[in-house]
Amino acid sequence: MKAARTRQAAFTLLELLIAMAILAVVAGIFSFSLIGTYRANQVREAASQLTGDLRQARSEALKTGQSASVTVAANSSTYTFTRAGTPQTRTLPAGVTLTGASGGPSVVYVAPTGTTGGNGVTWTLTSPGGTRSLKVKVVGITGKVMIDATN
Repeated sequence: MKAARTRQAAFTLLELLIAMAILAVVAGIFSFSLIGTYRANQVREAASQLTGDLRQARSEALKTGQSASVTVAANSSTYTFTRAGTPQTRTLPAGVTLTGASGGPSVVYVAPTGTTGGNGVTWTLTSPGGTRSLKVKVVGITGKVMIDATN
């Protein structure tokens, strides 16, 4: 007598390879999206740091009666925040660079009014890969600080 053969349910090698290829494509798409989001967050964090220091400089000029300034080193990731005559060098996070300064390399908030006396300044912050950027603007005489996402 012949023994009855039972067939076991299993995946073939081809089915496993196709499933792995689909997973690899999905993982690749997800990683590119994740990298873009990471770069955008780096630039947003750097813009928040710079705008925070600019707003603090204006506030210091109003409160203390002493002028305060922020001076940017073009095409680098550092800038100098000077208040009460004491300069402090600040570094932007994650290798974000300041590029394309229009209107000058520095903003001086004059005491006691906290105004700039200038025509305004625009700095561009760029991610390490150069894929993401934001503009930080200081508006004319008032010294109001804004982040502009349009490129």
